[in-house]
Order: sequence, then C-alpha cells, then structure tokens
Amino acid sequence: MTISLHDFDGSAAAVSPAQALYAAENLPFPPIPEQLVTSLKAQGPSWYATRLVTSTPYDLEHFSLEVETQPDLPDYAVVGFDGFGTNSWAAHYYVVNKSLALFIQLPWGGAYTEPVQARQDIAAMVDWAAKLQSKLEQAELLHRIPQGVRLEVIASRFGRAGWRWIGGGLDAATIPWNSPAGMLDAMLSEVDELADGRRSFQAKPEAS
Repeated sequence: MTISLHDFDGSAAAVSPAQALYAAENLPFPPIPEQLVTSLKAQGPSWYATRLVTSTPYDLEHFSLEVETQPDLPDYAVVGFDGFGTNSWAAHYYVVNKSLALFIQLPWGGAYTEPVQARQDIAAMVDWAAKLQSKLEQAELLHRIPQGVRLEVIASRFGRAGWRWIGGGLDAATIPWNSPAGMLDAMLSEVDELADGRRSFQAKPEAS
C-alpha cells in the first residue's frame, strides 16, 4: 500500500515534514510505500530520505549505480528538492523496493522554470508512478516477477532516461536500456502483460 498527502485528515499532527514541504509548493506528494513514510528524515534543506545516503538527490547517477551494483539493497525512498546554480534545480522522487528501482527527477525551483507547466509535469508523473506501483504489486502477488529482478526506471530531464529489467544474476552493464520514447505507456503495458500471463521473463532480459 502507498500513501500520499490526500490520505491524511489534514491535521497538523498527521502530516509529516516531507509531506508539508510538498503541500507548501502545491505539489502532490509522491506515492511512497506506507512502511517507508514514517522513516523519512531530513538530510538536506529541502529533501528527505529513509536512510543515510552519501550523495544529494541531484546526483541521480549515484543512486542508479548503487542499485545496479547492490542487488540486495534494502527498500528506501528519497523525496524533495535539490540542485545548484540558478536553474539546475529539480523535484526528486526515488523509491527502491523488491521489484522496482524508480528514479524521477523533474525541473522545479530553477530561476527559468515555468512553475505552472512544471507543476503539471510533476503531478502527471506522480499519477503515473502510482499506477506503475499498483500494477507491479499485482504482478508480484501473482508471482510473475522472478526473485531478484527489478524494473529500473530513470525519468530525468537532466541526464539519461530509460528503463530496463535488472537482476536475475545478470551484470547490469550487459543489459540494454529501452528507449525513453513512449516509455511511460510502454512500461504500464508490459507490466499488465506480465500480470495476465501474456509475457514472461526470458533467461536474459531483452530490450523491447
């Protein structure tokens, strides 16, 4: 189960500092697994994580490399705003669990960022992420995802973007990335196909 700011009754006691941060920016709080929300702690002026990390969220590559080289990485989440300079600022939403390594980095807070469009982009991505997690949970319940396999997703406007399945005893460096073009719909369709048995994992994940 995941929760967002809308799941709370609006009392000050119910809303965590991380959720209040998003509410102050009039942004939807990203879907975080319920068991992780209470572990979010401030690790920077405007960002939170459920564990100590050795990099700020803006260095997305640090987090992607970590999950690619540490298949037994425990579940965690990172949310908030981070960046540098006048326009290199972003809203970050990272969540890693048994079947998913999701890294979303979208413009927010930069001097030249148009807030109305940026807010719409973030809201749309949050909605998509909730759908993806729900579909993955269903596929897990049906035992459609092999043990140790994760869907890795990078959705960033500041660097590499794409998606692939990693794990299963394979070296992540040998697994090709699927193109970011149309990737949001493609992922939802592929997980649907897994859940209803129209798709299964090959011995080696392949780009589609």
